[in-house]
Amino acid sequence: MKRRAASFSEDALSLLLDCRAMRAAAVVRILTGALFVAEGLSKVTGGFVRREFADSTRRMAAETFPFWRRFLEAVVLPHASLFAWLVALGELAVGVALFAGFLTRTAAAAGALLMLSIALGAAKPAAGAAWDDWITSGLTPKLALLLFALLASTNSAAVWSVDARRPRRPRAARA
Repeated sequence: MKRRAASFSEDALSLLLDCRAMRAAAVVRILTGALFVAEGLSKVTGGFVRREFADSTRRMAAETFPFWRRFLEAVVLPHASLFAWLVALGELAVGVALFAGFLTRTAAAAGALLMLSIALGAAKPAAGAAWDDWITSGLTPKLALLLFALLASTNSAAVWSVDARRPRRPRAARA
């Protein structure tokens, strides 16, 4: 009988820790969403979509990896206005989806792609840089990329989300 009670309390403790972890992941998801809503709104309402995107993309192209420079110069810069709106609205959509917990893993994957595109432009240090410059160059988008990867791979939408309230179809019915 004592064995059963110990097992029950271990299960309860495990469940409690899982609940705490889910809530902590949800807080990180919600705060990340709020940050990206703010970033997206500032881009949509500010100068980013009008002129700042093209200027920063030119600077990025001058200092990035050769394959990324060719892509930026051949594809992005000729259509800078379109890409500026895509980035701004993309950040806003990712932020709203994460904040609400709607299609959370898809939103996190989209955020990771956004951060990867920024990290590619910001991650190349100057020629002759020390090894630690390779790590710290473009650190913010690298960390955001890791955060999105973590959000996409965890169940951060288990609590306080639209995803948690949506009915689930059985696996057999999904095929």
